[in-house]
Amino acid sequence: MKKNKVEDEKVQDEGTDEEIIEESGEDAKDNLAGEIESLKKQLDDEKDRYIRLAAEFDNFRKRSQNEKEKYIKYANEQLILELLNVWESLGRGLENARESNNKDKLIEGMELVHKQFRDVLEKNGLSTIKAVGEKFDPYRHEAVMITQTDECEEDTVLEEFTKGYMLNNNVIRYSKVRVSKNKEE
Repeated sequence: MKKNKVEDEKVQDEGTDEEIIEESGEDAKDNLAGEIESLKKQLDDEKDRYIRLAAEFDNFRKRSQNEKEKYIKYANEQLILELLNVWESLGRGLENARESNNKDKLIEGMELVHKQFRDVLEKNGLSTIKAVGEKFDPYRHEAVMITQTDECEEDTVLEEFTKGYMLNNNVIRYSKVRVSKNKEE
C-alpha cells in the first residue's frame, strides 16, 4: 500500500497526461511563435538589404552612364588638339602663299603640312591599305573593274582608284581597285 501512495504522489507531482501534453503544447506554441518572430525579422532584414542593393545598383548604372557620356564627349579631345597644330600650319602656309610668289616655297610648305597631318592620323591608328601588286582581298579591296590579262597572276590588283584605310586594324574605307582576270581561251 505504501507503494501505491508513493505512485499517487508521483502522479500528482507530474500531473496527468493531458496536463503534460497541454504544457508541452504551450511550450511548442511559444517556441513556434519565437521562430516565426525570428523569421519575420530575418525577412525584414533581407528585404531591407535587397532595397539597398537595388538602390546601389541604380546609382552605379547612372554613374556609369554619366561616365560613358563624358568619355564620348571628350574622347576626341587629344586628336582635335593635334589637328589644331596642322590647321594652324595650313593657315600660316596660306598667308605665306599670298605674300610670296615663290611656287617652290609654297609646295615645300604644303608638303610639310601634308606630312604633319599624315603623322597625326598615323599616331591615332590610321593606316593605308596596300593595293597595287597585292592579291585581291574582298575584306580590304572593292573591285570596281576587272581586266583580262595574262601578264600577271589572276586576282592581282592592277590599279588603285581610291585609297583604302584602316583604323586600328579595322577597315573604315575599302580600296577601290582594278583586278586582273586570266584570259579565257
